[in-house]
Amino acid sequence: MGIYRLSYKNLRRNKWRNFSTIIRIAFGVIILLLLLSSGIGMKTFLKEDQPIDNNLISNQTTNKTSNLNLTSEELLNNVTNFFNTTFGLNFNNSQATGFINQILTNLIYLVDILASLVFLVGIFGITYAMDMNLLERRREIALLKLMGFTTFQVAATHLLEAALLGFLGAVVGTILGSLAIFAATNFVKIISISVILPWLLPVLVIILTAILSALIALFSVWFHTKNDPNEVLRHG
Repeated sequence: MGIYRLSYKNLRRNKWRNFSTIIRIAFGVIILLLLLSSGIGMKTFLKEDQPIDNNLISNQTTNKTSNLNLTSEELLNNVTNFFNTTFGLNFNNSQATGFINQILTNLIYLVDILASLVFLVGIFGITYAMDMNLLERRREIALLKLMGFTTFQVAATHLLEAALLGFLGAVVGTILGSLAIFAATNFVKIISISVILPWLLPVLVIILTAILSALIALFSVWFHTKNDPNEVLRHG
């Protein structure tokens, strides 16, 4: 029995535990895609973090303000007056646009941090699943080693299993997240989905999730496969 076939066999065990792990990873990937897409959208609006100027505001607001009979200058004056009245400031129009730019830039950083944290929480679900799976397979691992499987082969089998769990969770999360972003862009119709969700982003998320899943499971796999098989069978 090859390590690939054994990984597939292991993946089919404890279906509910593996299913819940995939769902947790998928949820993390969905949130990651939504937050990253929001950040990309804001960066695009800011023209790659360049300061906002009156022409940009004019281009973004012309269609939305035409029905309200407001010019871009009047809208900018209203925004400036809002900041001055609400926060007790004394901004002119240029300072107001710079303030908006700074807020959006800081918001982008916050979104990136939140995306990373949510994603890592989902990925670390692999640790629990692999720990429980390996604890239940101690005797099987010992028997495989006595049958001639090397420690590397046994470890590779379980690392591949962890990578498959991460890959499946990432695929499910990417599909659902992309559909949500597609629906949102069609509803809002402010920016194209190809801008906020470039095709390379889902591919990178899937690959990164699979690799991180294997790396996170590495310690657990190494710990359980290094045990003396005779001791495990004697006391296990």
